[in-house]
Amino acid sequence: MLCRGDKIAYLRRRGVRIGARCDILTSAANFHLGSEPYLIEIGDEVTLSKDVNLITHDGSSRVFRGRIEGSCRYGNRFAPIIIKDRCFIGTQTLILPGVTIGPDSVVGAGSIVTRDVPPNTVYAGVPAKFICSLDEYIEKYRERMVPLSATSREELRRQLTLHFWGEER
Repeated sequence: MLCRGDKIAYLRRRGVRIGARCDILTSAANFHLGSEPYLIEIGDEVTLSKDVNLITHDGSSRVFRGRIEGSCRYGNRFAPIIIKDRCFIGTQTLILPGVTIGPDSVVGAGSIVTRDVPPNTVYAGVPAKFICSLDEYIEKYRERMVPLSATSREELRRQLTLHFWGEER
């Protein structure tokens, strides 16, 4: 299977399960492809922003694994990461092993997700904590949104510069 230029096809070939209509804006390397990409599942209509990292293992055992009988040279603590349908994961978020992000959820930029995120919620921070429900977030969003009708990047620029600066730039 050829994957040149098709990040999603490449990730699927490596074992990541990815649903339909996803935007994977982060690097394929951030799926820690030297490790266990086959422990990652992503639902439909998910957006992973730039520099999102998904880690399915705990590498700290390198310090002490020689002290534990039966330790594997690759470590012994692994867990899947599951991101359900219609989620948005903000820039520079780190998702740790064993985390499930519930459907229709938002994780804010720069978060470190150490525990499950329930459906229909917004989480953010270090570590990520509950901010509000998705419905509350939608209401806040409506209050701050800029009304736009752009269908091209050029038209978007025109509308935004008029809105914010009162002139086209």
